[in-house]
Amino acid sequence: MRWEADVSLAPLTRLGVGGPTPRLARPDSEGSLRAVVQSLAGQPFLVLGGGANTLVSDAGVEVPVLILIGGFDRLELLEGEIRTGAATQIPAFVNQARQAGRDGFLFLEAVPGTIGGALRMNAGSADTGLWNRALWVEAMTPSGDTLRLTAAEAKPRYRGVDVPEEWVFLGGVFSAPAGDAEAIRKAHLERRRQKVETQVYDLPSCGSTWKNPGPPFGTAWEVVDRVGMRGARRGNALITEKHANFIANLGGARAEDVLALMIETRRRARDDLGVELEPEIRFWGFTEDELCAVGATA
Repeated sequence: MRWEADVSLAPLTRLGVGGPTPRLARPDSEGSLRAVVQSLAGQPFLVLGGGANTLVSDAGVEVPVLILIGGFDRLELLEGEIRTGAATQIPAFVNQARQAGRDGFLFLEAVPGTIGGALRMNAGSADTGLWNRALWVEAMTPSGDTLRLTAAEAKPRYRGVDVPEEWVFLGGVFSAPAGDAEAIRKAHLERRRQKVETQVYDLPSCGSTWKNPGPPFGTAWEVVDRVGMRGARRGNALITEKHANFIANLGGARAEDVLALMIETRRRARDDLGVELEPEIRFWGFTEDELCAVGATA
């Protein structure tokens, strides 16, 4: 497996900001991935999927980054199930399910990223995540061992799972029973229409910035709006007017701009409303002080 040196991560994320990684590998099979993780001999590394919920520091990261390709991008329709690899794009997965009349994936309509990232983040709606559909999922440990996990073992929660960060998701099998194909098609198209109308797809963004704090504070976008941060801009980073829980890159934005908007939003939410906003996105390469300022953990 060939390592690429000093690779910029910005073009590999949906927001399009951030510095480099010292080394990047693109394993295309379980064998090549095993060789990579074993060669690291327990040293830390990061795995990047579609970069949909990831903010990379302008300084980049100090550890190697892995991106799964090739054989990890696979999708197979089975009776009552869908088997897929970690590199499969979520839209491709959902499109296959919709076209085949498979029920149960409406919550993933118009969600970006890869299946591997979706498993790590338990991507989905406020009520349903990908792990709700998982029959079993495979992951590789740093020693190169492959393990099979169920949802009961992974303990999924809102935007996370209790699976070690150093374990690499390989793919899985998901419950996909046949349903009313026309009803499924209509429901998916309507959900896509609603999301395109209300969320930000025409500019690079990380998706939802903050987790919904819940009662009595309402949704995250309502909190951002109430503290006067809708439309706020720092450099070429913008809290969008269309949806106040999205920060967009207008072109050439820096991670420090995004972080500054988040810090100010969180400060106002705490001081004005007494709510401690918690970020939904993942942070790579930031200092402990920076993470603390936005309510994230190392």
